[in-house]
Amino acid sequence: MTAENPHWLTRLIASCLLLPVICSQSAAFARGGGFPHDEPMDTERIYRLPPEVRDWVLHMCRARPEVGHYFATYLDHAKIIKLHFEYFDCEGKRMYRQAGLCLHEEFTLSGSRYRQTRAGYSRCDE
Repeated sequence: MTAENPHWLTRLIASCLLLPVICSQSAAFARGGGFPHDEPMDTERIYRLPPEVRDWVLHMCRARPEVGHYFATYLDHAKIIKLHFEYFDCEGKRMYRQAGLCLHEEFTLSGSRYRQTRAGYSRCDE
């Protein structure tokens, strides 16, 4: 045997020891999905809104409201925020709907704060 033989043996042993660790991590990754689960209706989306808009939304429901993916849309580099209440759930009810129309509100950045500039009912999913 030469002096080089122990190096390949050491590498082989190290590979054999690491292989089960790598396989178990990839199996756990596959079971967990690897990606965060994004619920269709979620309260967390409200807390991503600017503070003044978030407070406005939270006051629209006595309980903890949930909103869908497209509840808030951002226009003009986030200078305008449109709220679509067809994606708003309060205490298990879809509130702010009237005869097939849904409440839509618009907030515009004025200085360093957002202010409500429009509110009204229009066709849902607009």
